[in-house]
Order: sequence, then structure tokens, then C-alpha cells
Amino acid sequence: MPGLLLVAALAGDADVRPGAPAGRPASEVRAFCPASGPCAELGGLTGGSTGRTRDEPVARRPGTPFAVLQLNLCNSGFAACYAQVNNGRAVAEAFAAITALRPQVVTLNEVCRDDVVSGLHPAMVRAFPGDPVFWAFQPAAERVVPARSYRCRNGEPYGIGILGRVDPAARGGVSVFNGLYPQQADGPDELRVWLCVAAADRYHACTTHLTFASAAVAIRQCQHLLRVEIPAMRAATGSSAPVLVAGDLNLTAGGSPDVRDCVPAGYHHVGNGNVQHVIATGDLDLADARSYPMRRTDHNGWFVSGEL
Repeated sequence: MPGLLLVAALAGDADVRPGAPAGRPASEVRAFCPASGPCAELGGLTGGSTGRTRDEPVARRPGTPFAVLQLNLCNSGFAACYAQVNNGRAVAEAFAAITALRPQVVTLNEVCRDDVVSGLHPAMVRAFPGDPVFWAFQPAAERVVPARSYRCRNGEPYGIGILGRVDPAARGGVSVFNGLYPQQADGPDELRVWLCVAAADRYHACTTHLTFASAAVAIRQCQHLLRVEIPAMRAATGSSAPVLVAGDLNLTAGGSPDVRDCVPAGYHHVGNGNVQHVIATGDLDLADARSYPMRRTDHNGWFVSGEL
């Protein structure tokens, strides 16, 4: 099928599932199952990409505009913020934000699978008509049986997601990397996970929603992603493309611990003064950052733009 030719999983063998369920647009959906934790999925990339082998690198054009929008939609149906401000309206608000801002990458926290696949992937299609765009989704894990997906109140898998645009001039595919953190807090919250994509040798994008139950564990999760998993991903892709991590890290700059304690040398950090952050390699020039008002969730969007 055109548009999804280079696909890799870092932590386990890929299990290719049947196509999208009935009622969704027909597109190949692939699953990536780590050694522990639930499988991630990738789909939606249709047309425009025929793929390149690793010895045919795609040259990046310096100075290409690039933007990321980080959203926490509070859409599990269980959290107090759902009844207070959401009540099923955050996805429509996020759709409007995506089409207005046109970010190349959208990172999503506290979402259900259908929010990503049928709710917000179409916003990227509308924002970039004719360009290859994709969705990726990683469920959080149940505490009792970590291989099982944590569920939203509506029964859908609950977790984190990434939406992305691939430069039409690039001919590579999209690689998926995912996993369950070895560090987990005690308590009632779900087991936390991370998700990354490598898009056509142009960028690596990651998201995560770190534990709220223990700041000491959250900083260890952050350090694990930035210092263990991302270097392994870059080695696996053989790409020097820029890296960005965006998410609700449940850590703050100036806090104890300080979120900046997980920022490796060669990276820089742009936070919103609270728990939403973008951490990126120095070759991604983040020139502007601003809060984007969101009334149907308890977190405003965090919009960061610059150049590749």
C-alpha cells in the first residue's frame, strides 16, 4: 500500500492487524508490541510516499518552518475535569485548534483511541490537504495486567497519541517506537508509557504523560525517555534528524525535582510555566512559544514554533 513502507518497532516484533474497523476510512493499521505493556498502533498515512532505503537519505532543507501543538484533553471520562469542563467537547475544540494553527506535529495526552483516529486525524487531513499525514496511538497499561490497555469510560483504549505531517518532498516512511516505563509509581493511576515516531528522515517526535503520583518517579521516567530510549531510537533509524519531546510531564521548571534535570546536553527546553513542556535537540530552532486557550479541558494548549 503506498505511503507506509518503512515501519520499525524498537521494543518488540510488529504484529500487523487487519485494516481499520468498519466505519473508519480504509487505511492500513499496524500494531507494535513491546516486550511488556500494550501495543501501539500506526495508521492514516495515505498517498504521496513510496519509501527509501536507509542508504538513500533525504536531505533536509534548513530553515523549514516547523511547529508542534501539545494538548492534554482530559477525555478519559473518569477525571474530575471531564465533568467540570469537558463532557465530550474537548475533541471538537482540539479539531478547531489544529485547523487554525496547522502544526506539523500534534502530541496528545489523556485521549481515547477514537479521539485520535476518527476525531483528530481528519483535522490534520484538512489542515494539510494532499500531504501525507499519520496518526499513532499508545494505550496506557493496566496496573494488574500490564499487557492490557487501560480503558476510557466509553470502553476505548486510553493513552497518548501523535498526529504528524510528512514533507511531501520526502520519500521515506514512518517508524514507530514505544514502550512501558520500567519506573512506575505506586497508587491508583495507570502504568505510564511513551511513544515516538521517526518521520521520513525529517524529524523524530515523542510524547508521554508522566505519573502524577510521585514527582521522584516522574523525573526518572523523563530521564529514561530522554537518555535511554531516544538515543536507542536514533541509533535504530540511523538518522540525525531533530528530536522533540512534548507532553504533560507532571513536573515544573523550578520545582523539586526540576523538569530541566532530565534535559540532556545538546537539548533545550520550552515550558509553559506549569506541567506542559517541549524538549528538543539544539538543531530545532524554537523561536516562539505561546499558550493556546482551551475551554473544554483543564490544560491550555502549548504551541511552539520555529524552524528545522
